Amino acid sequence: MLFVDIHKAFNSVDHNLLYDKLKNYGVPHRLLLWFGSYLSDRQQRFRANQCQSSWKPLSGGMPQGSWLCPLSFLVLINDLSAGCSIVKYVDDSTLSELVQPKSDATKMIQFLENLITWTANN
Repeated sequence: MLFVDIHKAFNSVDHNLLYDKLKNYGVPHRLLLWFGSYLSDRQQRFRANQCQSSWKPLSGGMPQGSWLCPLSFLVLINDLSAGCSIVKYVDDSTLSELVQPKSDATKMIQFLENLITWTANN
């Protein structure tokens, strides 16, 4: 088994890739426009006690705490395939395969290479 936890997954969402995948799933154009407006022109600032920073624009990532965040991430990883059994739960995935004792590791190496290729493209 290989347990995969994508580091800072929600902070690294590529909006263009998400739009493309939503479009490929047949999401209506009006809904894509609405979702695009939800993700665009977002800002953040830091506050500690009575001091606060100025507003800074955000590029990429997902607003955490909304119900759209995990659903969007599931859209992003839905096409994750490594050639073995995969259980996906938002930014955590488990790859598993039964490997016979004393067998070579070629199968597992191929699964890892598939995972690395998918990760690089997504």
